[in-house]
Amino acid sequence: MNKQTKGAIAAGAAALLLAGGAGTFALWSDTETLNGGTISSGKLSLETVGTPGWTKGGSPVTISSYKAVPGDVLVYNAKAKIGAVGDNLHATLKADASSITGDPELLAALAPQTTATLNGDALATGATGVAINQDNDGQTVDVQVTFTFNATGTTAQTQSVNLANFNLTLTQDS
Repeated sequence: MNKQTKGAIAAGAAALLLAGGAGTFALWSDTETLNGGTISSGKLSLETVGTPGWTKGGSPVTISSYKAVPGDVLVYNAKAKIGAVGDNLHATLKADASSITGDPELLAALAPQTTATLNGDALATGATGVAINQDNDGQTVDVQVTFTFNATGTTAQTQSVNLANFNLTLTQDS
């Protein structure tokens, strides 16, 4: 094979490579800006207002020195300002039993139940707590957490629980 034939073969191979895969591949495309608007998030907040207190039968008690007996009903009374902004927002206000520490038998005997009123009218309460929605935004509600001492025999005698820093929670429903 002479030099001219070899050169022609090399040039042809190079042309095939460029045309078959080493070239460019272009597609048409277009973009349009849409006026979708702005999405804003809401909020869910809880703030205690004033000084809370404890009662038994409507009379004030000093919880740190009170000695409970079976059948006692102790009520924690507080005011809470609700922040609830959001379309279709539904939440539950309740005492967080997991934030209460102490002896297990007495803990089990004092299951807290949360209720709330607004201007003297009871808010809807379910098995898990008080129903809150966007209509409650900015309202200050009266919260009552009721601890009923349910024990029999010698269960929970000479035991204690720490109620000094239990939590009131406001959690969005799923």
